[in-house]
Amino acid sequence: MPALPGLPARPAPRPPRAADDRFVNWAGTVTSRPASWREPTSDDEAASLVRAARARGGRVRVVGAGHSWSAVAAPDDVAVSLDRLAGLASLDPERGLATVRAGTRLRDLNAALAARGFALPIVGSIAAQSLAGATATGTHGSSLVHGNLSSLVRAMKLVDGRGELTTLGEGDPRLPGARLSLGALGVVTELTVRVEPAFHLLCTVERAPVRAAARDLEAIARSAEYVKVWWLPHARHAYVYRYERTRLPPSPWPARVRWVEDHVVHAHVFPAVVALEARAPRLVPAVNWLVGPTLTHGPRVAPSALALSTPMPFVHRETEAALPLARASEAFERIVSLLLGPGHHVNMPVELRFVPADDAWLSPAHGADTCQIGVYAGGVPGIDETFAALWRVLGALPARPHWGKELSRGGHDAAALAALYPRLGDFQALRGELDPERVFSSPFLKHTL
Repeated sequence: MPALPGLPARPAPRPPRAADDRFVNWAGTVTSRPASWREPTSDDEAASLVRAARARGGRVRVVGAGHSWSAVAAPDDVAVSLDRLAGLASLDPERGLATVRAGTRLRDLNAALAARGFALPIVGSIAAQSLAGATATGTHGSSLVHGNLSSLVRAMKLVDGRGELTTLGEGDPRLPGARLSLGALGVVTELTVRVEPAFHLLCTVERAPVRAAARDLEAIARSAEYVKVWWLPHARHAYVYRYERTRLPPSPWPARVRWVEDHVVHAHVFPAVVALEARAPRLVPAVNWLVGPTLTHGPRVAPSALALSTPMPFVHRETEAALPLARASEAFERIVSLLLGPGHHVNMPVELRFVPADDAWLSPAHGADTCQIGVYAGGVPGIDETFAALWRVLGALPARPHWGKELSRGGHDAAALAALYPRLGDFQALRGELDPERVFSSPFLKHTL
């Protein structure tokens, strides 16, 4: 969101290309040193660079905005940024479809659609990502009515491993495999996504004892069009955020509240608290107990993209597990018991979001309504051990990883993931068709696929 008049703008998130040409993800947890960087401005330029890489036996990786905690976007040869291949190409109001260049950041797409009276039906928490990156990794919001961002894709163009432009339209049997591709099938240059007339949301917050919230998760998930749950470990209560459509005008102050949250709380207050916790991790339970009640607020009305997104947080780490909704209560109970135990210093909210079943072959929500549980932490010791323990307690449920968050170290390899994704073999066959020479391979894909 632009700064209010007279107030300084907070710097935009850093791009994944560092001054020394390294790739660095947003959290600073993944780095690589590609041989070169390319920034195509057209389909032809993208095709040309792929053909050149193929001719010499090289590899191409599109980096997106670098807003992934996993190494899914890390390049090891040719790094491609699509930042110059961006913008809203067309809008079909009657069909509710927008055609968008793949490098468009979600914040820019939200603004372009709003200026024309439209909006995406669902958005994720953070609007700094590129559209292609968000769809390719299964980025999602929280609604059992609307699927993840990849489910919005109705058609796409990509440059395949031969350097040929391929169009996958609605009804193409390959589209469910390509919508969520991990960048393994080609350089996506354009996406056609579902949109709808702009709408406002009324957000209310309910406080519930954490064990009661865990017990009632499936009912909570179905209680509104958009619902999410936050729990700060050691706080006595969880907070249920519900968003309902309304004809009420936006509250007069949400833009200023968001500015304060973004430029003061997330930019200065939270980092100061995290720095204190890093020096004295034993304080985390007490700080969480005190901070927990601040997660609530009174009713607010805002445009959908603003209501459903959150301010850019301070740098931290994230892992996330997708469970069948029917197992969500059990999973959350296990996480609560784990994080209340000794040695786990989680100083950010555990976030529970809900995603309906879809047919994308590599979607964490493939085939079943899901609860996607994110565990986040910043600046405190022992996070590797906490994340490893989390995957141990959830691994048998079963739990699928969010492709853009930290995967289990050593655990989420090709064999383990094949057991979680019944269409992985079909995806591999599609990969063989579109990229037979593995021009789009990477260390991450070699490990996971």
